[in-house]
Amino acid sequence: MKYAVAKIDDLAVDEMKKVVLDGEEICLAHAEDGNYYAVSDICTHEEYSLSDGELWGFDVECPAHGSRFNLQTGAVTGLPAVIPAKTYPVMVEGDDVYVEI
Repeated sequence: MKYAVAKIDDLAVDEMKKVVLDGEEICLAHAEDGNYYAVSDICTHEEYSLSDGELWGFDVECPAHGSRFNLQTGAVTGLPAVIPAKTYPVMVEGDDVYVEI
């Protein structure tokens, strides 16, 4: 199912925000390439919100222990996390940003 989660002007490049869809917490990120990406907002190492962390290129860094995850693939790019983050398809239609879950 596809959900409208933001307007394209809601997030500047290199900004993130948490959205909750059907009880799933998702980190929506506007990356340096101008595209939007969505990954699970809960760090797989410990339950901290990735959207409260920092964006480094295509990696989101957890604010608690520095685990990093690739926005495009969910792959772990920085320890201590070892379990990848779930990713979600993102579409931009007109001025609206949609996430599919």
